[in-house]
Formats: sequence, C-alpha cells, structure tokens
Amino acid sequence: MNRKIIWIGYCLLIAGLVLATTSCTTSGSATKKESAYAKTIAATRTEIWQTISAGGASSAAVAICEDEKIVYEEGFAMANRTAAIPVDSETQFNVGSVSKMFATMAVLKLCQDGQLDLDQPVTGYLPEFTMEDPRYQQITVRMLLNHTSALNGTYSYDTSTAAPSAEFMDYFLANLNASSLKSDPGIISIYCNDGFTLAQALVEKVSGMPFADYLSKNILTPASLDNTSCYFKEGNDNVALAYNNDGSAAALEYLNSLGAGGIASNANDLAKFGDAILAGKIVERKWVDESFTAQYGPQTVPAGTPKMAFGLGWDSVTDEAYEKLGVRLIYKGGDTSYYHSMLYLLPDQNITIALTFAGPADTTAITDVIATTLLAEKGVIPSGSTTIATAPQAAAVPEQLLAYAGYYTLSGNILKLDFNQAAGVMNLYSNSDAGFTLVDTLNYKDDGFFYGTDKRLKLEENFGTKFLMSYALTGETGSINATMLPARTAGISPDQFANKQWITINTLPEDTVFLAGSTWVMDEFPGDVLFGGNGYYLINQLIDERITLPNLKYTRDTMEFKLIEEQGQTLLDVGSFKLINTATVPVLQTGEVITIGAQNVCRKLPSDGLIKPREGRIVVLSPTLEGQYDSLLNGTEGTAVTAGSYVVFIGDDGDTISYDYQI
Repeated sequence: MNRKIIWIGYCLLIAGLVLATTSCTTSGSATKKESAYAKTIAATRTEIWQTISAGGASSAAVAICEDEKIVYEEGFAMANRTAAIPVDSETQFNVGSVSKMFATMAVLKLCQDGQLDLDQPVTGYLPEFTMEDPRYQQITVRMLLNHTSALNGTYSYDTSTAAPSAEFMDYFLANLNASSLKSDPGIISIYCNDGFTLAQALVEKVSGMPFADYLSKNILTPASLDNTSCYFKEGNDNVALAYNNDGSAAALEYLNSLGAGGIASNANDLAKFGDAILAGKIVERKWVDESFTAQYGPQTVPAGTPKMAFGLGWDSVTDEAYEKLGVRLIYKGGDTSYYHSMLYLLPDQNITIALTFAGPADTTAITDVIATTLLAEKGVIPSGSTTIATAPQAAAVPEQLLAYAGYYTLSGNILKLDFNQAAGVMNLYSNSDAGFTLVDTLNYKDDGFFYGTDKRLKLEENFGTKFLMSYALTGETGSINATMLPARTAGISPDQFANKQWITINTLPEDTVFLAGSTWVMDEFPGDVLFGGNGYYLINQLIDERITLPNLKYTRDTMEFKLIEEQGQTLLDVGSFKLINTATVPVLQTGEVITIGAQNVCRKLPSDGLIKPREGRIVVLSPTLEGQYDSLLNGTEGTAVTAGSYVVFIGDDGDTISYDYQI
C-alpha cells in the first residue's frame, strides 16, 4: 500500500448532514443543518461520489465514531440496482482482509482466557498442522498474526466460491502437509493470508467451536455488531452488489478463508468494531496494546523502518506522514475481487473511521482525505502542508551501484535493471511474451535515490541479498519493490516443463478460481522454471526433473508446482490445482456425451461456433488460455468460440453435462 496524505481545504457547509448522536453500541441518526463535522462530511461526499462517478465502484458506505458515538454515517448509491435498494447503515459488504482483525481479536481473547500463548508453537495446539518442511514446528501463534510464518502466502483452491464450502479447511491443511516454507520462520514479515487461515483453524480447535460461533459469542455480541457475519447473512437481501462492465450484477463471492478475508460487514459496524477495540470491550487493554506494537521480522527490510510496520493483524501501527503531524494512526485495509474496505484507528483522539466500497476504489487515498480533513477541522493538525524540502540535485550514478545491474523479481513479474552511468539514469525493463520491454527511466540524484514521476527507488544490500526499494517522493520509510534473482546453472534438465500449456481439471463446481497457464524456461534463468500467463507468473527453482520449489524469500504469494502421475496421466500440481497438458487434450466429437468422473472433462474445439450449457458448468479458454467464458459467473447464454479453443466441463463425479455446440 502506497500511503500519501492528500490535503483538502473544504469550506462548504452542507445541509441535511447525516449525524448519529447515540452510542457506538447502538444505531440511530439525527439530522442537523450545521455541525462540527461539516467540512469532513463535504470532503467525504466529494471523494466517494468522484470515485463512483468515475465508473468503477457501484456503491459505498462510510462511518466515523468518536468518543464511543457514531458522529457520521452515510450510504452512497444503490446496493441493488434491479431491486432499487439503496445503501444504508445495514447494507453488508465483503470487508476482505479487515477480516484479519476479527481473527486477531479471537486469538487474543483466547490468550487472555489462558487457552493460547502467543509465543508457543502452533503445533502444540493444532496437531493437524504439519508440513514437509521441518521448520514448520518453529511457527508460533504470534508469527501467524505478524506475517512472519514464512508460509507460501495465499492458498486459492476452494477459497473463493459461489456458495460456502464445508471442505475448504480440509483442502487447506492437506496442501500445507505437502508444502515447504519460503524461509526460516520469524525472520521476514511478508503479507500472508495463509497465516490467518491457519489462525482460524487454531481458534476452532482450541475453543471447540466453529469459527463463526466463537466470533458471535466473543466479539460480535460484546461489540454490538449486528450486521457482521461470516459470509453474507443467510437470506439477506441488503447486500451491496458489485457490477460487471456490461452492467450485470456480479455473482456474490464467498471467501472460505474466513480468518483471512471472509467476513461481511459494513462501515457502521466496522467503526463500532474499532471503537470496541479501543474501549477494551473485546479484549483487555494489555492485549490491545500488544496488537498495536510494531513487531515485524528483523530482516523485513535491509535498513531502516518498513513503510508497513506490522502489528498483530494490523497493516501498520505507525505511519510516517501522520507521525510528522503528531498523530498516531493504526490501520487495516481489505481488498477482494469485488470489494474494498479500510479501517483507521486514531487512538489518541479516540476516533475510528470505516469505509467500504463495492467495486474498485483507492480506499487509502479516500480515507486519508477523510482523516486529515477531520483532524484539521478539530484543530488537531494544521489545515495545510507547510513542509518545504530542499530539492536534491542530479548526479552521475556512483560506481558502486553498477554491481546492482541484473534481474529482479517481484510478485508476478521479473524486472531487468541497467544504468547509463554518465547520464545518471537507471532503466527498468519488465518481462513479457515479447521479452524485456523498457517500462521506466529514473534519474539519479545526490541524495542516493533514483527519481520517477511519482516515486523514488533506492538500491540496498543486506542479508546476502540485493534489494530494489520503493519510497514515496518524500519520507524515510520504504518497502521492497523487488529482490535480485540469484544466478543458477542448468544442472537439472527442465525438458518436462519446457514450453507446455496446462488447464485445471479438478475445479470444484462452485469454485470461482480457475487456473490455466504455461510452463517454460528463460535463457537467463536456466535453473528455474516459470509457470503462469496473462502477465502473472511464478518462478521456482528446479529441484529435480519433476519438482520445483519457491525460494524467493521476499516474494509475497508463492506456490510450489510439480509433475505427478494420476489415472495414467502426467499432471501439473499447483497448490492443490491439478492441470492437464493441452497437448494430450482430445478434440470434442460431434454429439459427444460428457460424463464427469474423478476429474473434469477437457476438450479442444474443432471449429468456430457457439457453445452453450444446458445443464452443468462449462469454462471456455482461448487457444492461448485466456479466459473467455464461465457459465457459473457469466450466465448460461453461452459464448462464441474459435477453433482451437478449450472447453472444460465441470461437475461432480457421475454428473452428465449437457450442452449445445453449433458450428
């Protein structure tokens, strides 16, 4: 998250302000023509309506709680366009990773009750948790919450579905059982969804209760969160729907990793939740303060303080821009495919701010406007920025930095970096199907940074690794943009992975994640194999001719992939997804009856035409494996297809999938 405070100087007084004057543990509102929050409300409305008007987001809600009272709450646009349901204080949104704070508070409540110890190994409480990598036994409860567990990152199989899945946790633990860690636990904080999914399993095991029941009893009820639930409330019509580009409503998403991202709530409840944390209504102040303590791993950044200083669950418990204003900010953001949310806590002012969106939105920038306008309106901070920094001067690239030329990796991409020393320039190239393409040129200045239009980059080395660091145009805290790829020789033949295409054949009928892609070897990295497509891929080290492992400690989401034999076929196993080599896919025969067995059925289409499911689910991919159509998400009207495309028939064992294929 790239944080930047935006200064606003609003002078409008708004009539019809939506103000609540009751306790945060209840609901209610009163209307006033003028208030102490007029500028804040004007700024909030402007920012939210601009975002909705830009055409991406479909609806939003905001709430501010101060001194245990909701002082402002408002919904924006329609939660459901067809039913003409406007967003109100009870409309539910998926809150994505803000869910991690509910999991965190559940763990801290168990610690307070003496049932858990933050610094004891997870295995002592959850014997079902095992891994191939023996270092997993070093993972403590704390490491799950401060992102230092070294787990791979984000498990995706059966995670996002069209209906809740009771089998998800079994799949998740089984995948861990066959997995390795990316580094030693406790050393590096890399954002990790899987740690909070494991925390969910831990809460269930230790409490002896389903996660939803434990939250309801110990968090939702004490905090009076009446519109918060695991998944959307059953039978609830008051849900903020997301909308596709064609105006159709997107299918509701259900995230089975409840502890990582599966909570549904709204701005009102999130503001009350933040207030309940500050007020000690969920756990005692001792445990709140523990969650507010920075505890990122000692090798998280090569030097200085990371931009995102993780606490327990929180994205950051310190923020440089706010600290310069004498304000402490604690925050947690959440993003899913369709929803975006943000929760700000200002402990010294006893203020919480919550924002939820259906559809794309920069919730950080918007919440910064709300927070800084509110703080200025209350006289906590000045109403404008007065800091003037001395401008650094252009310079030649120092000789010692030339050793940093080479290849770097970040999540989903590879960068190439080189220099024009005399001109004081660093060039950045991004890998694509066409090779490395120049994407940015940055100018070196005498403060040691390379300057671009909206960021600064800096080269650092520590812990045996070269780093490309990213900073805002001002400030001292940075984050890792990429790390140099280690050179490896081709000691093991990669032929079984080279230049092959793969399609998943074990997708569950309700699973909305469908994996397809290619495996290949780049000349620059003969000891590595890449898997992916459409601009995103993994790069893993070849361990033997059939197995690859991720060993990039600073890459956020990694997955192991390997070749396996199953039912007489060689399949690619990627994080529980099982994929078939497209070279072995049969051509769909005229009138062919499709019956699902232990695997889904994949066929190649012989001609241009139109394909439409009559019963069951189909997924269509282009000849280059780009997603074209999914009847689960796009409806049953069917789609036009071209010769050489692939269709996957998805169902349970024994299902017959009926379809029309018109040539």
